[in-house]
Amino acid sequence: MSTNTQNGRSASDFSILQQRCTLFAGVDAADLSELIRQSAVTDVEAGDAVLLRGQTVEFCFLLLEGRLAALIAREWGEERIINTIEPGGMVGEIELLGGEKAVAEVRAMEGSRLLKIDLDTLTALARKYPPVWREMSDLARQRRGRLLLIRHISRLFGTGGNAIEDPLLRLEADEDWLNFEEDILGQLERRVEWTELARGDFLFRQGDAPDGAYVLVPGMLAVETRANSGEPRQIARISQGEIVGELGLIVDAERSASVIALRDCELFRIAPDVFNEVTQRYPRRMVNVYRSITERFYRNVAVRPFRSTTANVAVLTASESIDIATFNRELLPVVEQYETIECLDSGSVDQALGHPGVASSREGDFENSRLTQWLNSVEAESGRVIYQGDQNWSIWNERCVRQADEVLVLADAGASPDLTAIRCAAVDPAQIWRLVLVHPPGTERPWNTARWLKDSRIASVYHVKKGDRRDMARLARLISGHSYGLVLGGGGARGFAHLGVLRALEELDIPVDRIGGTSIGAPIAGWVAQGKNAEECTALAKRVFNRLIDVTLPRTSIIAGKRISDVIRNETATWDIEDYWLPFFCVSTSLTRFEPRVHLSGNSARAIRASVSIPGILPPVPEGDELLVDGGVINNLPMDVMRQINGNGPVLAIDVVSPSGMFSKGDYGLSVSGWRQTLRQFLPWNDTPSAPPIASIITQAMMVGSSHAREQLLHDSVADYYQNIHVPGIGLLQFDAVREAAKIGYEQCRGPLAEWLRNS
Repeated sequence: MSTNTQNGRSASDFSILQQRCTLFAGVDAADLSELIRQSAVTDVEAGDAVLLRGQTVEFCFLLLEGRLAALIAREWGEERIINTIEPGGMVGEIELLGGEKAVAEVRAMEGSRLLKIDLDTLTALARKYPPVWREMSDLARQRRGRLLLIRHISRLFGTGGNAIEDPLLRLEADEDWLNFEEDILGQLERRVEWTELARGDFLFRQGDAPDGAYVLVPGMLAVETRANSGEPRQIARISQGEIVGELGLIVDAERSASVIALRDCELFRIAPDVFNEVTQRYPRRMVNVYRSITERFYRNVAVRPFRSTTANVAVLTASESIDIATFNRELLPVVEQYETIECLDSGSVDQALGHPGVASSREGDFENSRLTQWLNSVEAESGRVIYQGDQNWSIWNERCVRQADEVLVLADAGASPDLTAIRCAAVDPAQIWRLVLVHPPGTERPWNTARWLKDSRIASVYHVKKGDRRDMARLARLISGHSYGLVLGGGGARGFAHLGVLRALEELDIPVDRIGGTSIGAPIAGWVAQGKNAEECTALAKRVFNRLIDVTLPRTSIIAGKRISDVIRNETATWDIEDYWLPFFCVSTSLTRFEPRVHLSGNSARAIRASVSIPGILPPVPEGDELLVDGGVINNLPMDVMRQINGNGPVLAIDVVSPSGMFSKGDYGLSVSGWRQTLRQFLPWNDTPSAPPIASIITQAMMVGSSHAREQLLHDSVADYYQNIHVPGIGLLQFDAVREAAKIGYEQCRGPLAEWLRNS
């Protein structure tokens, strides 16, 4: 490629721009002349590359003489021409203005002359003539639409001869495919319908009649279904370039799910009538159509349950004393240990797009269109984008919120709890807002966190100590989707085996970033969430669980519950769940509403006391008009709750319930005398068959109901690591066996955990 930089342009160059370049139809002659004067003429020979796929575009080119071809590579390696450019046509202008890389390769089909235009020149022209930018945007949409149509035509109708081994037969099949593809591409392009969605808009709702398939150009969509309870459940996400609703092309059935925009989106629709016309003309292709659509459908429904993950995170501050840039300089290198991220702030955006103030452009501005296009491109290429807000509230901060799936608000834990400045931005109910409270170094424990959450949209709180590497590493895992969630199941005194699991986790350097539990798992999980290590938890359990049983007249329960309530209150009385260093939950069961209750906030002592209330053994806990008992009645190992909270991060579930259940030790008949069973303990020669004790019966019966739920969750692979620890010789109420159970837990899980860590 050679460049002619002389300014003496021939009149024919001006004539081509004025008469054949429709993009510049409304541009004054003087400005066209200036465009020619400021640009260079480049000569290329047949076969020369003008743009390379994936290349950063630094100049765009206007064809003066000759012909160019835009090419894409097939999945099976073959390249095909998707567009030809005649004199007056342009290439690279959209990528240049948007700071994007070339998506197609452009080569000269014959000797050609090109006008080489730089960013400043093109930007000045587009800013002065808004119709020029609108025309370029329309052209860009058409080009992207054509690329996506080609991609999805091959997915819907088959992909030519790529699966045929014989080279001659394959060549014939490819030729047949190209003829077919050109025909259908032309029909679809002429009749394609474009749709725009704002964030929060529905593309269609569950139960709607099908109206065809949609291909997403820029943006992101969520696929949701509603259970019988009416609660929406996200089952998938649709990213840029993907197709949604294609089953509606071949089946006249109601939509099985709703699709909602998570970003501002542009889509084009393939209508059923257009699709039917094509398949009638090419009936042999219908075999491929039905096969590809149904295979993709069954592949989607057969996968593991959808694990929601966060793509974009906005980081804002609610306190002047917390500098966002300084905080991110400490946080982001840790996040990058887990995944590739792109961090954008207003300064870096202005620099990338080559113009001060682009990041603060408003809707309707020329720069706003450039910015939106560029951000869509960055998001499409990046695993995760961190949007760093300005220190004070700004237009850029509004943009950060609009682009984010999750908003992280930094605040000084010692400051006045005021989120007024950011509260007005929390308008999207699907968006997750989290608070990061930054504490001074050496802080013993958080206090009064709930005051920050009053009248706010904050979903959860993360506590970090300033300059603490462990806290910052935990925050990095939490926001990147790599946090470790530990679930401790119920099982009476056998649950002390969890203490040995904690010791093994510490030795293997497996962090615990979130923790939850049911029954005996709840208080142990609470201690961990307070910041205690395995040794401290074990010593505490040995001290506080000694002589815990206070038998009472069994009208409401066998045990009065005063001692265990005092133990829980003494250790957690001043802690709200929000005050815990680690995100924590526990589960109880509502006897009033026949459903599990997940405790994520509020008084931790009452929540934990409810979670350990074995029905008939301990009295229920009143909560408003409800009565709450042990969570093990319905969900003894709440790994599903942890999975929902922990997203894609690994979930470790520890079960201490014996999988074999209870066995009869003899036929004691259809009635049992409690007196005889008691005498049997003191008179060894008494041959009365042994009957199981009431506490064991109640506890084991409680486990039966939750065991089915546990097996279903294990079948669905909800937990990444599951272990059932067998604790022989320790009774359900043998609360003096702390050390023995902890030793068993450690010995049984140390090896399997180490192996899991090596393989994960």
